[in-house]
Amino acid sequence: MAIDLDLFSGNNYRSTIQRYCSQLGWSINDINDRRTIINFTMNSGTTQTLFIIRYDTTLEFSVPSGVKFNSQNDVPGWMSTLMLKENSNYKIGFWSIEEINGRQNFSIMHNAEISLIDVTYFRDVILKLIQECDKFEQTITKALSSY
Repeated sequence: MAIDLDLFSGNNYRSTIQRYCSQLGWSINDINDRRTIINFTMNSGTTQTLFIIRYDTTLEFSVPSGVKFNSQNDVPGWMSTLMLKENSNYKIGFWSIEEINGRQNFSIMHNAEISLIDVTYFRDVILKLIQECDKFEQTITKALSSY
């Protein structure tokens, strides 16, 4: 079933996101007419920060991990290979390296057509992204602590 694009246009973007988060019992940290930030406290004790950005007919969901490098050359090849292999297992989300504040950051993202997003899909995408990011960070922490 297609969702009306107007649900996420202009001021409707803010009210739709607020309504969805309210239905799910989630608190929004920051929101405007194009971007939303939500923090989630995970069972591991860490906090995952989710960003939602509205583009023309698409919402981009993004959870940057705490795994950052000063330059592209500093990103270990084994880690990129691991994340590319993980991507092949996902139906929701994909790993990327994005530049944030001048550093190379592993982030898990998902781009969704606005016409497909209802509250259930919204929840499923967000839960998958924050859980996978937390799992990745915990795996990296364990691997680094064994050195």
